[in-house]
Amino acid sequence: MKKLFILSKENLNLAKEEILSLLKTKGVCIDNLLVVEDNSDIKVETRLGYTHSIYSYLFQCKKKDLINKIISFNWNKVYNKSLCVRAHSCEYDEREIANLIYAKIKNPKVNLRNPHTKIEFFFRGDYVVCGLFQIQLDKSYLKRKAHLRPAFHPTSLDPRLARACINLTGLARGIILDPFCGSGGILIEAGLMGFKVIGIDIDINQITRAKKNLEYYNVNCILEKGDAGKITTKADAIVTDLPYGKGSKAGNLNELYLDFLNNAANLTDLIIVIFPDFIDYKLIVKQTQWHIVNEFSIYIHKSLTRKIIKLMKVPSH
Repeated sequence: MKKLFILSKENLNLAKEEILSLLKTKGVCIDNLLVVEDNSDIKVETRLGYTHSIYSYLFQCKKKDLINKIISFNWNKVYNKSLCVRAHSCEYDEREIANLIYAKIKNPKVNLRNPHTKIEFFFRGDYVVCGLFQIQLDKSYLKRKAHLRPAFHPTSLDPRLARACINLTGLARGIILDPFCGSGGILIEAGLMGFKVIGIDIDINQITRAKKNLEYYNVNCILEKGDAGKITTKADAIVTDLPYGKGSKAGNLNELYLDFLNNAANLTDLIIVIFPDFIDYKLIVKQTQWHIVNEFSIYIHKSLTRKIIKLMKVPSH
């Protein structure tokens, strides 16, 4: 079945890739509209961070061909009980489009507030994409932002970004390890998404914060104090936001990151890791068994951009 995803424009590349990674498919993107073939059992609507809504894909065409396409399309096959038609950012009169569709349906019942069938048209440049509304994504994760948790720490990852990073693994289930878990931002989202979660941090105060936050959200998690360069805990994937600070010297951070990546090669075959942009992460990765599969940039403020890197282990010969 083809589906249409309406993506957040905050980071289109990341929004697109978290869907494609989960569904293990390719897609066609027109601005923030992504059309993909979805044959997966994964309920992506419960997982995505950078998607607004999901539709059954009906068709797309050039704007000049829209009226003919509406007239020729079999609307009776998608109509159920009641109908509402919406057209977004268009030059056409919405009522005109709706009337053309009503005329093609046998005994249509209009319900503009709570329809069983909601057909929407999205205009992007010379193209129009038409979809049958399925679901508006739950944004309750916004209530789990760092400042709203019982144990606050300012460096904790935004829940939407945490979810996207977890989705980049492409895993439906399994064990997620965060060896720099801090106050537990990634662990909370992974646990609520159905993963088994393990958090490790060298700072016992962070472990205490993470424990308090995870208990608050009823997430079961193994928490341990430990050095990311020496741990032996295996996982299906590592998802982590590397520590950094203005008081840290780049040389010390380079050594820390290198030790972590070298040790991680003994623990998993897949890492989603967030580097600060002032680190030459490509140089560090070249010194390890990992290779870069994909990378994304997230602007934080004028002095910091975060680099989200997907790493796969280089096969040994």
